[in-house]
Amino acid sequence: MRLAIAALVLTMASWVIGSACAEQSLIVTEHAWARATPKGAPNGAAYVTLANRGTSEDRLLGATSPAAQSIQFHSEVNENGVMKMRELPAIDVRPGASVVLKPGGIHMMMIGLKQQLNEGETVALTLMFEKAGAVEVTARIGKVAAMDDPDKKTDSGN
Repeated sequence: MRLAIAALVLTMASWVIGSACAEQSLIVTEHAWARATPKGAPNGAAYVTLANRGTSEDRLLGATSPAAQSIQFHSEVNENGVMKMRELPAIDVRPGASVVLKPGGIHMMMIGLKQQLNEGETVALTLMFEKAGAVEVTARIGKVAAMDDPDKKTDSGN
């Protein structure tokens, strides 16, 4: 009898755990990078690709870095020929989809830089997701006016 009860408890526990896992977020970060900043610049920008390989939607709620006082999410929009930045409260990442943070689109503004971002170095970022929790990212710092990840390979293999 005890063996039957133990088997039933184990079966139920694995069902509950399996159900919980079936509705989870699995965030993968790719191509994390930032632009170098001129000496004395108060703010910088960082970019990353967020891929949700899980089965439920997740949200990027915030980000921190030891290199900045705060990080805000912004989107750039064209209003009657004028580019404007709008702060976003969060970034949704749907299951099976990717969100690319890039120049001219959604990006992270590093506000109140505590240090200059120098080309060739790296900067640490902690991304806080609603379901996935804290995700640590190391972003390579590219040129001041870079438009893409300095480590990303081009068609020519460079």
